[in-house]
Amino acid sequence: MEYMKESVITFSIAAAIVGVLIGIGGGYFYASSHYQPIIKEHENQLQELSSQISDLNSSINSLQSEKSHLNALVSSLEAEKTIVESYLSQAQETIAQYEAEIASYETDIANLEDEVTSLQLLSAQYNSTITTLQSEISELESQMLEIVGIQVTQHYNWEYSTGYWSTSKWQWDLPILLSTYAEYYFRPRPTTWIEWVDMAKDPDDDYYITSMVQKINEASLLERFTESEKVDFVIAFVQSLPYTVDEVTTEWDEYPRYPIETLFDRGGDCEDTSILVAALLDRMGYDVCLLILENENHCAVGINIEGAYGSYYENNGKNYFYLETTGEGWKIGDIPPSFTDTSAFIYPLNP
Repeated sequence: MEYMKESVITFSIAAAIVGVLIGIGGGYFYASSHYQPIIKEHENQLQELSSQISDLNSSINSLQSEKSHLNALVSSLEAEKTIVESYLSQAQETIAQYEAEIASYETDIANLEDEVTSLQLLSAQYNSTITTLQSEISELESQMLEIVGIQVTQHYNWEYSTGYWSTSKWQWDLPILLSTYAEYYFRPRPTTWIEWVDMAKDPDDDYYITSMVQKINEASLLERFTESEKVDFVIAFVQSLPYTVDEVTTEWDEYPRYPIETLFDRGGDCEDTSILVAALLDRMGYDVCLLILENENHCAVGINIEGAYGSYYENNGKNYFYLETTGEGWKIGDIPPSFTDTSAFIYPLNP
């Protein structure tokens, strides 16, 4: 009986299990047939959401990369901003300095404008003065033209002796244009001895030197002078001119004069009278030279002439007899005792 009961129970349990399984299977079939489309739809939605999530992840990654780039860019811009702010600060300081300088310039400009106004007033006064001076200068130029056209006649008196008992008095007049004298007066002065030769041979005074030579030749013919006497006659005329010191008659310590200046001034020192004598004798055809006695600070003339005697200097085989052009009474070959045995530089007019 117990075995029967167990078999009934086992069967009942088995039947129940089968029923449950059938119920579950039916339920599963029902559920499967009823919910499968819904599940499928949800799966599709899940796949779509998964795809969207994948896209979103990709976008997030891209945005994160872009964010990193933007962060780096922001850092760079912040660094540049710091630099720009530093430049801006410096620029503001510079602007402040410039503004201060501009304010100073504006003050200076205002002062300058005041000065310009003053100068304009002063300029107007000067222009008025200049106009007045120009008028006065025009008048002076007119007067100067009249003055330089004046002819000044120089009068010379001297004595010439050919022996102890033969002394004659001479008087000559030489008209000289004031403009000619002025032209020579304003010429630059030579600075070397050799240039004194050029002064003696200057061609611009030919008219006056020739005029003097003509008078000398006429007198020589009239008085029948020998060649030596003719030369002595020339130096007697020049020796009669007063001796003047440069620093007294001019503003210079040394002022060599051209022959026309010595004739116009009617005097000069040793180089002036020597240059004049050399110019006259050279124009008369004589072989002459300038003698520079440096140790004595003196100038004289030498002449190479036949029949002369006395002191002379030799140069290139020629004997240049000493001619003293200052003082009076000295003749060819006469040399002042203080100059005896004195060496000289020799500058022939026609080397």
